[in-house]
Amino acid sequence: MKPAFITLRENYSSVDAVGQVALFGEIGWEDLIDQENFRNTCAIRVSLALIKSGVRLKGRMAIRKGPFKGALIEPGQARLSHMLASPALCGAPEKFCRATALAGVGQRQGLVAFFRIPGYLDGAGGHIDILLPSAGSKECGSACYWDCGEVWFWELR
Repeated sequence: MKPAFITLRENYSSVDAVGQVALFGEIGWEDLIDQENFRNTCAIRVSLALIKSGVRLKGRMAIRKGPFKGALIEPGQARLSHMLASPALCGAPEKFCRATALAGVGQRQGLVAFFRIPGYLDGAGGHIDILLPSAGSKECGSACYWDCGEVWFWELR
């Protein structure tokens, strides 16, 4: 089930707006704040925005408190991206290489996943985010990585 973009955007908490401590406090993960494996919060942020937008995920970790207690978050970018690619969620993404991603996505809005980011986890790391409509540039909710090896894009209206 694809959420409406405006709903997803309203439910998305960027790194600049909500820090890790506040984000983890909202979902009852205070014990994970200082753990190295949970410093990157991109998939957690996108998962939570999807859950708040009415999407049910089959993630690995439960929200421990608040109005969405019990809902499952997927904390990994690659796993969340593959979940979104299932027909039950957003379906097959449009896939682009570094050279064609910017032109291929154009001025559309939606969800975007970046794979094989240079300099991040020796080029094996990734990022998932929302892509906001903006005139003349591509703006992500937290960060864009257009120099990565591969971009997956799901347009949301």
